[in-house]
Amino acid sequence: MRAPAAALPASLLALVLALATGCTAAASGSSGAQDPPRSSAGPASADVTRAYDTYWTTWLAANRTPDPQDPGLEQVATGSQLRELRDNLAQSKEAGQVLLGEVGHRVTGMETTGEHTRVLHDCVDLDRWLIHDSATGRPIDQLEDKPSQQGAFTMIREREGTPWKVGSVDVLGENC
Repeated sequence: MRAPAAALPASLLALVLALATGCTAAASGSSGAQDPPRSSAGPASADVTRAYDTYWTTWLAANRTPDPQDPGLEQVATGSQLRELRDNLAQSKEAGQVLLGEVGHRVTGMETTGEHTRVLHDCVDLDRWLIHDSATGRPIDQLEDKPSQQGAFTMIREREGTPWKVGSVDVLGENC
């Protein structure tokens, strides 16, 4: 494990991790009122995987020049997740920061929780996605070795044939 460039206050570290994943709260085990029973996780379907990959490509691009009104966001996220992404971009823009680099993924399965709802489980590696000063382009002191996070990404589509979008994200744990 590499040493941090400089120690970050716990609140800033939490913000970094929240910005990086679009998450602000740990999982509570439920994503809404009266969720149907969850089935056991199986392999992710190709259409959900494509939508999930597009979500990340769009989210990474949006962080290069943080614009909370980026029209691409509504193509890949909906509901509370869309609001969180926009809020995170507004915070980055106000702070004069951008997030640059790559995010690693290891999708571990998918659950079917309803006709138009899937929950994709992914171990997200944030080590190569770093905060930079938007004016100078220089990295801001931060942990260089961040814990990976197991996330549950709820994918939603309004009706058959419409695209899957990320509706919510729950952090299930670290160091997956």
